[in-house]
Amino acid sequence: MTSEPTSDAMRSREIVERARAVIPGGAQTGLRAQAYDTGDVAFESADGATLTTVDGDEYTDYHLGFGPIILGHAHDAVDEAVRRAIDGGVLYGAGTTPLEVEVAERLVDLLPSVERVNFCNSGSEATYHAIRLARAHTGNEKILKFEGCYHGWHDYVDVSVYPPEERLGERYPESDGMLSAAVENTLVAPFNDPEAVAETVREHGDDLAGVILEPIPHSVGCLLPEEEFLETLREATRDADVPLIFDEVITGFRHSTRGAQGEFGVTPDLTCVAKALGNGYPVAAVGGREDLLSQAGGDNETGVVISGTYSGNLPGLAAARETVDTLVDANVQDRVTDLGEAYRAGLGDLLSDRGIEGRVVGHRSIFSVQFGVTGQPRSYEDVLGLDEAKFREFAAGMRERGHFFTPNPYKRHHLSFAHGEEHAESYLDDAVAVLGSL
Repeated sequence: MTSEPTSDAMRSREIVERARAVIPGGAQTGLRAQAYDTGDVAFESADGATLTTVDGDEYTDYHLGFGPIILGHAHDAVDEAVRRAIDGGVLYGAGTTPLEVEVAERLVDLLPSVERVNFCNSGSEATYHAIRLARAHTGNEKILKFEGCYHGWHDYVDVSVYPPEERLGERYPESDGMLSAAVENTLVAPFNDPEAVAETVREHGDDLAGVILEPIPHSVGCLLPEEEFLETLREATRDADVPLIFDEVITGFRHSTRGAQGEFGVTPDLTCVAKALGNGYPVAAVGGREDLLSQAGGDNETGVVISGTYSGNLPGLAAARETVDTLVDANVQDRVTDLGEAYRAGLGDLLSDRGIEGRVVGHRSIFSVQFGVTGQPRSYEDVLGLDEAKFREFAAGMRERGHFFTPNPYKRHHLSFAHGEEHAESYLDDAVAVLGSL
């Protein structure tokens, strides 16, 4: 159990001030800097479900690095596997290694869509490569994505993730400096709208390179896909010979070792995995049909270039092999799913008992509280209007009591194999007091 943090976080404030002098915003991304919304914080160590600051304050961690930590921080078996790999070197950069083969074989065995695999280092790289493969296969350039789905930072897809209400249905670039041609070649449709999918594919099929989807959009909390939507999407893309890409960077290996595609019974043509694949180590992959991946098997004079100096690095692959084996052998998903249900049910009861307008959303090991909105959300439009200020107030109150999660109201809590019933009891007990003060 974590101790209640002190209020005098002197070293954290000093380090954050130094960071702001040399790092834009004082953190590596704006999303990481949002941790400062509830007070400056600098972390020094992590173990299991616990984060510890440079001031010695301990928090139960529900952020888990945006979700990769599925087994818990500093997992002994994973870290030991990485140490053994490092003893033989970190990076060779030529030929192949036994680890590459072993991890690729595991992905082929587990993920229904995967026949061949290329490794990379992040989810953004994986989606970038997948789109390049799709464009090479079709000879087309346009990509269809869905509002509220995040597929990485690159120009191909950083469109209409969090569009304002007045920009729904439009191409809404999420960053300054994006290439206009990339934005113009990105089509956007609402999630869970089978008619919109069928119409868009029918209208643009001759120009469409691929369709990319988060099967569960967790960047806006949680939107669960409806059966008709997934089936229509699969049928329409197959009929048009347009590759369907599942971005399983969040869902893959967190919700199921067979991915959301195994859970929902819809097999895409290309799949991107990262995050929980390596329990926090930088490792990712794009996999899929043999004919699509074989485009990248040439000598870089012809075909698709999938490259990266650090792709297939030994520490990342060792972490992936041990993480995947542990997930399979220890039946991790069942445990964290049961725990997630306990958090969701408990929070839902608290909101109901106190007459607080809001809802609890989530799936398996992910949950989120959204204030000011009710009903099961079907699309990004149903997330608009949530009470951002109240969520930040809730996050601040919970952090004061030793529970850490990002104060971003569109994000989510994650659970790991290191969380237990005692963490749920502590969280829900403290939520009583915090909700009562809102």
